[in-house]
Amino acid sequence: MLGKIVEKLNKAKKVAIFTHLNPDGDALGSSFAMKYVLESIGKEAVIYLEKELPGRFSYLGSEYVIGGKNTKSDADTALVLDCATFERMGTLADTCRAVPCILSVDHHYSGDSFGNWCHKEVASAATAQIVYKLACRLTEDIPVAACEAMYTGLSTDTGHFKYSNVTPETFETAAALLSRGINHRKITEILYDTVKYEKLIFMGKAAERIEFFAGGRVAMLKCPEDFIGTYGLKYDDVEELPNIALSVVGVEVAILVKDKDETSKRVSLRGKDVLDVSRAASMFGGGGHKNAAAFVAEGDVDAVLQKLVNIITENLGESNV
Repeated sequence: MLGKIVEKLNKAKKVAIFTHLNPDGDALGSSFAMKYVLESIGKEAVIYLEKELPGRFSYLGSEYVIGGKNTKSDADTALVLDCATFERMGTLADTCRAVPCILSVDHHYSGDSFGNWCHKEVASAATAQIVYKLACRLTEDIPVAACEAMYTGLSTDTGHFKYSNVTPETFETAAALLSRGINHRKITEILYDTVKYEKLIFMGKAAERIEFFAGGRVAMLKCPEDFIGTYGLKYDDVEELPNIALSVVGVEVAILVKDKDETSKRVSLRGKDVLDVSRAASMFGGGGHKNAAAFVAEGDVDAVLQKLVNIITENLGESNV
């Protein structure tokens, strides 16, 4: 199917690029990478996001459109990256649906194939890993900016190459990107070695709020927006929050609860290969990967969280570890 996507992109004149709501490094890196690649072969390419690019990823680029429910696109082709369903696109879903030709490239195993042509590789550690193969089939001269964006996606979706989703191909892709002249130290310094002092204070206070269940095997951190705001931070400043609870000795599944809006919460799940957290998330309308998933909780959120903890606890018991 990747060949068909290459064919359609070669025929396209203007490509609208979409990804999932609350985009992470892989979503953004893949999107900017494809923008630069498509522009390098003479195509017009526009990235659509629901909100401003998070500050830590500002080095990726500044040209994108902030849109929502009423946004229109005059593109002839849509390229959806790192997104398993239309619903995961948030308020930009209808904008994408209105584009005549819809192409999808993804690595999530939850969610059905969608669009006119969908290429999915669930064994890939990041969508950026697939995007590199796509880029190589579109041009031999991949722009360095595109390579840096792909490296960002590859690094962030693997925990800088420490998660279990890493494969030999992941390292081969990283090596290929390095050979094309990227400054990987510039990227890693921004992403992993630069922190606001206020964030250090916040992390300590956040750790004090962790609740434990199932004899310490499940940890939950409730982190409302006003708590983060006390330290002058935004959720985008603390993307690694789920790993705070997961890193505690004995914890096998971590739950992070954040405000989404006045009536709902965003619930993120992280695991240590003990069970498939995406299955738990799918029970509440979400999805993701085996060790990283999410869903939106509405209504009686406390009841939803209690049900979630019960499901995870039961499954941990069945895992017999």
